[in-house]
Amino acid sequence: MKVEEFSIPSSEGLPIRGTATVPRDACSLVVVVHGFKGFRQWGFFPWVCERLAQSKIASVRFDMSRNGIGSNAELFDRLDLFEHDTYSQQIEDLCSIDSFINGTDALRDLPRFALGHSRGGAIAILGAKHLSRLRGIVTWASISRVDRWDEELKKQWRRDGFQEVVNQRTGQRMRMSVAILDDYERNPARLDVLDAAEALEVPLLSVHGGADESVSAEESRQIVRRARNGTLVMIEGSGHTFGAIHPLIDVPFPLRLAAAVTEAFVTSQSGPRR
Repeated sequence: MKVEEFSIPSSEGLPIRGTATVPRDACSLVVVVHGFKGFRQWGFFPWVCERLAQSKIASVRFDMSRNGIGSNAELFDRLDLFEHDTYSQQIEDLCSIDSFINGTDALRDLPRFALGHSRGGAIAILGAKHLSRLRGIVTWASISRVDRWDEELKKQWRRDGFQEVVNQRTGQRMRMSVAILDDYERNPARLDVLDAAEALEVPLLSVHGGADESVSAEESRQIVRRARNGTLVMIEGSGHTFGAIHPLIDVPFPLRLAAAVTEAFVTSQSGPRR
């Protein structure tokens, strides 16, 4: 198995840093998309990629260009970038990763899947039509809409020019400018997750914890109802990260289950097209 780090430019010229995990005789490829305040080295992402490699499934996980992570893969030391992140740029970053894969000999011909956690699930669905050789989408605890703020908060946000969110793990106050609001208001149709789910031409697997404290399981139900070929796996009693924390010390059973059903889905959809 080869594990290689890489860095490519985003459409804005910012670095997109990633990790490719490629087992010998790989038969498929999973592109891993992190969510809000996420990064490629968080908690379960490295473990999931190692687990997939045991089944000859290659993976590429990456940091969005504006996720706030700089050259140190575990530090939010570029909050200036995080501040002006947008959904459209995240989709652009996913497309840049797709182009990188298309230019990589060991990866380009493999059947391709996207696995997104939380907001990353929505980005995977929204970006699916731009991805090459796509065979399926997997979402873990996905959101079903990107417009997640009530009108009063939006008014306050625009009055102040920013909103702050607290990273509970690090204690950092992470500022968000109105760029993400402007992006949604300019592109509501293009950023409609449920419409994008309905337009998917590949199978969709949605995995959600029944006790998710951050994103209601109803959001995955909505996604699956709209998809033409969608399957929902509900892990009862599990939360938003399937019991995982950062750093990942022990691998909880709900996470093992989420990985197992994902692995089975990818394997089942990797054969020749019918």
